[in-house]
Amino acid sequence: MTTNDIPANPSVLNTTVLSNFAYIDQLWVVAGLSGICTVPVVREELEHGVDGHSYLQPALDILDDGIPVATISDTVANREAVVGDHLDPGEAQAFAVADAHDGRLLTDDGDARSFAKEQGVTVVGSVGVLLAAIDAGKIDEPTADEWLSAWINEIGYYVPYRNISEYL
Repeated sequence: MTTNDIPANPSVLNTTVLSNFAYIDQLWVVAGLSGICTVPVVREELEHGVDGHSYLQPALDILDDGIPVATISDTVANREAVVGDHLDPGEAQAFAVADAHDGRLLTDDGDARSFAKEQGVTVVGSVGVLLAAIDAGKIDEPTADEWLSAWINEIGYYVPYRNISEYL
């Protein structure tokens, strides 16, 4: 994916959201989002994490064909370097692509979410993706609750509410 191939208003995945959906083996949900893409550093983070977390392998496998990986332009690299003091590498690169292309950042990382919001970049987390899937008729509330429970109870995902209905 080159800079010209990056969709208008992309939805740029960070490792946190991608790994949550990989954990429940439901990557089709994020792959089906409008304008979805990710960045090279997210691929690197997944490659480093797969040895200890085998559920990440399908996330690696879906990159390129199901979820495009953006090529980083000089403009994005410069923005990434500037924000690198505030964010981890994956968040910095994903933020830089979202910011440069008037997109949204898909992350659950609290610092990245706060920083992106301060910079005027729209942020969506795993719960927001669940809500979008419900709105689009792709999943129902009980399914979203089941997935949310798996994240909370099995991998220590923190959210203020345990039931999806509390977000509606």
